[in-house]
Amino acid sequence: MNYSETVKSMLVSSINELISQPELYAARPGRDFSRCRKLCFKDLLLMLLTMEAECIKEEIYTYFGRTTSAPSKSAFCRQRKKLKTDALRWLLFNFNKKCKKNLYDGKYSLIACDGSAANIFRDPDDKDTFFEPNGKSTRGFNQVHVNALFSILDRRFTDLLVQPSRKRNEYRAFCQMVDRAEDDHPVIYICDRGYASYNNFAHIKEKKQFFLIRCTDAKTEKILGFPLDGVKELDFHVDRILTRSNAKKKRLQPDRAEDYKYICKDVPFDFITEGHPEYELSLRIVRVEITKGNFINLITNLPDHEFDMDDLKELYRLRWDEETGFRDMKYPLCLKAFHSKKCEYIEQEIWARAILHNFCSEISMNVEVPKRERKHLYQVNFSEAVKICRDYLRADSCMNVEGLIAQNVEPVRPGRTFPRQKRFQFPMSFCYRN
Repeated sequence: MNYSETVKSMLVSSINELISQPELYAARPGRDFSRCRKLCFKDLLLMLLTMEAECIKEEIYTYFGRTTSAPSKSAFCRQRKKLKTDALRWLLFNFNKKCKKNLYDGKYSLIACDGSAANIFRDPDDKDTFFEPNGKSTRGFNQVHVNALFSILDRRFTDLLVQPSRKRNEYRAFCQMVDRAEDDHPVIYICDRGYASYNNFAHIKEKKQFFLIRCTDAKTEKILGFPLDGVKELDFHVDRILTRSNAKKKRLQPDRAEDYKYICKDVPFDFITEGHPEYELSLRIVRVEITKGNFINLITNLPDHEFDMDDLKELYRLRWDEETGFRDMKYPLCLKAFHSKKCEYIEQEIWARAILHNFCSEISMNVEVPKRERKHLYQVNFSEAVKICRDYLRADSCMNVEGLIAQNVEPVRPGRTFPRQKRFQFPMSFCYRN
């Protein structure tokens, strides 16, 4: 059996487990998904996973074939209305558990966290997602914000949290996803500058896990208590006692006055309560040079004896794989083409794209690229791999998936950099959206 067949059987097995308990994932338990229809529960899930950027009718024809017996558009809309979003969340988690896990140094799972905006249908009346006309759009636009945890070495999304962009809170989303994570191995959470906060550090510490989070110079100086002017390299430990009170007489450890840090009541921190007015954190602050004259600050709780400055620099570099994961979700996986106006259906499609991404990634990562005498190393063209894996998931017959993917490769050109294109992307419009 080829590995692609194994991966497909794992996903189909997860779907079968889900549909065996329809009462847990139906909007109306005991009624929904209780009758045999043209578009059954299993076909609904597979169709959601394999949808592209076509209109609903074309998606139906692509999945069922261009026949008069294919289900109608309204049948699809009625069926998806019965499905709870939790169903797709459970499907992602269950499928990930069946896949093999790659560990850093044979011990650590590397999880990156980031967020990305997704443009949706234009609705000026939705104040939670609508942005007024500006330099990006003369008519205004609507967005949702997708927060995600991403397993770097496995190239899989492990959790998602979708927020209206006007109410986005990456700090809170990160804490929620960390708290509900089920970890079988020690985890290192790797994040960019937007996630550096005492509350995030504390949530990871309470889970007995590790973090490596980039921090701005201004925030780093506040944590250190001294300026970074002229500092080119640093590996420094600080102990901080966090408190909501500035009153010295209320301090439980007055001999450690220099370690106290006041946390304003407007700043979220979940572990200071009436019964526990203080919270201790031990942090390691590292400053390294990434390119000539450019420095980054990293906040971590990883031990010195196991991770030196070069190790931390290399670990942080690996975080970029999540950026490419979001790019793949938006373009090859068609995240920019939502087939509905309703937020719950948009969230369904975001989860479905993440599951398909993981399915395609698991197969393509295990395809051997033919070795030849070439100028460059070659890697799988993931955009083509997505098309092949999507067709394979729809098909009942066997396909030479590995062979087809191995035919579509592209050269690896390390060291190339391009300025980020800040172009506004309109969502794909479907006039029939419900």
